[in-house]
This record gives sequence, C-alpha cells and structure tokens, in this order.
Amino acid sequence: MDRGIALLCQGVLLLTGTALMVVMTANVLARYVLATGGFDWAEEVPQQLFPWFIMAGVALAVQRGGHIAVEWLMGFFGRRGRRRVLLAGHVLVALAYLVLCWQALQVAEIVAIERSPALGLPGSYGYWAIAVGCVLIAVGTVTIAIRIALIGPEALPTPSPEEIPT
Repeated sequence: MDRGIALLCQGVLLLTGTALMVVMTANVLARYVLATGGFDWAEEVPQQLFPWFIMAGVALAVQRGGHIAVEWLMGFFGRRGRRRVLLAGHVLVALAYLVLCWQALQVAEIVAIERSPALGLPGSYGYWAIAVGCVLIAVGTVTIAIRIALIGPEALPTPSPEEIPT
C-alpha cells in the first residue's frame, strides 16, 4: 500500500512540477515575444495544478516521517505507553483527514458550477486534490499505525537527516 501511494505521489509531483515549470517558463518567454503579453490560459494552469502538487508532497512527507510532529510527550512514557499514545494520535489524525476529505468534497460540489475564464475548468478541481490527498494521508497514517501496533514505537518513520531543520 505504502509503495503504491509513494509511486502515485512521486508521479503526480513529477508531472505537475514539470507542467508548472514548462507553462510558467513559456508564459514568461511569451510576454517578451508576443504582442499580446503572454498566454491567457497560462495564468490558470498553476491554480489547477498547484493543489495536486502540494497534496502529493504532503502525503509523501507523512510516509517518510517528515510531517510536523510534537514528540516531547513521548519522554514521559515507557515503550507500552508510547505505543498507545502513538496509536491514539494516528487514529485521530486519520479520522481528521477523512473529515477534511468529506468537507472538501462538499465544497467541490458547491463550486463545481464555477468555470475558469480561459480553460473553462470547473472550480472543483482544487478541492478534488485536497480530497484525494486527505485520503492518501489517512491511508498512510493508518499503515504507520498498523506498523506501530505490530512492531512498536520504533516503527515510526524518521526523516532522513537532510530533511530535519537544524
């Protein structure tokens, strides 16, 4: 499950990141070359792709232990207590992301009638990105919780040293 989510998110990051770079570079160049001052549609592409780019990155960060964490509480517990606190926290996080997914779907339904001026895309695309990302984050959080339940607190993923701010 984790491998599939990681591959999906890496693919989304590669595709959306490349598309963002190409479209924005082309638009900057077009501003200097074309009398019209660039492409009208190029202003909307980042609005449509950026939410997918961000949510894919967040889902990968969760899998790799690079998402925000508060660990000071763990020092007060033994191994069994840490396992329980981590499991409870992961269940709460997964539930919160599922609620956020549901809310994003509700908003997507409301804004689906809005259309972007140049591309004509519905206003719901960004909210679909949030909903899909929330499901991936919830699944990733549950898989981490399962590993913690089976192995213990040491199964908690830790980010690589270059990802830790000093």
